[in-house]
Amino acid sequence: MSRYPLNDETAIDVLIFWIESADGSISFAEQSAVKRVLDTMKYDLRTYQQTFSQLGAMSSHHIKEIIDEAIAYVKSNFSDDGKKLVYSLLDSIANCDAKATKNELLKLDHLKEELGV
Repeated sequence: MSRYPLNDETAIDVLIFWIESADGSISFAEQSAVKRVLDTMKYDLRTYQQTFSQLGAMSSHHIKEIIDEAIAYVKSNFSDDGKKLVYSLLDSIANCDAKATKNELLKLDHLKEELGV
């Protein structure tokens, strides 16, 4: 179990990082989509940037644990509508540069299954 502090905002930040970095790079379109998503959620871009920096300094194993914990957090702390909103926002990030990559689609499918949306 990680010691990364999760709340509604940081759990979504972790999932955004997971989707956004799925193809190994982050495009300008993805950065813009993240800003729109965070604005929609009324979340602070600085918190996301801090989360992104912290995750970038962690081992792959630790990041995987945190992603699993973030999914579990959303699953247990968000309403059905909240889960659908989170999925929809992450889907919009994955598809912001015309078409989601295979890796992004796999992650979205995993998320859909886990959240039951």
